Amino acid sequence: MNERAARRSPRSAAGRARPPRTAAVASAAQAVANVLAFRGLSDEVRAERVVTEWTDLVGAKIASRTRPYGVADGALVVEVASSAWLHELTLLKPQLFAGLIARLGDPPLFDRLELRLAGRRSREVVVPRARRTAAPAARPAAKPASGAAREAIVREVGAVSDDELRELIARVRITHDR
Repeated sequence: MNERAARRSPRSAAGRARPPRTAAVASAAQAVANVLAFRGLSDEVRAERVVTEWTDLVGAKIASRTRPYGVADGALVVEVASSAWLHELTLLKPQLFAGLIARLGDPPLFDRLELRLAGRRSREVVVPRARRTAAPAARPAAKPASGAAREAIVREVGAVSDDELRELIARVRITHDR
């Protein structure tokens, strides 16, 4: 195979299929969406969006008493904190379902909404995926003030009339060099 034919081939050098190239300019969001669709991952990512954006999708009041468990067999499974909330949400189920479908866009991820009381076992177990969270960045330890900076802090807090408060402010400022 010559070099020109190899470049036009829809397979990479490793033999894996790759998305077709286009001459049109696309936004980064569209490029990512195209790759996810090509790999068959777009519905999985959209299903994860339900879990991560639950409060924005249903509102803080409902989100405080519910938890999306996942999408399985065409149904969004939602755990509800109490039987009173389960009853209330069962009455609101058509509006809740329509709102979720409208916010998540086409094609629909699920065709029904299943509400379950939290803590109850069902015949089929829906296992949610573990969430990936980034570890918080470690903050460097503050260096205490020394020399001229320490003397300036002591002079500034000298204006405080209460002895105990003055010592507290000086200790905190010197410890954090502020």
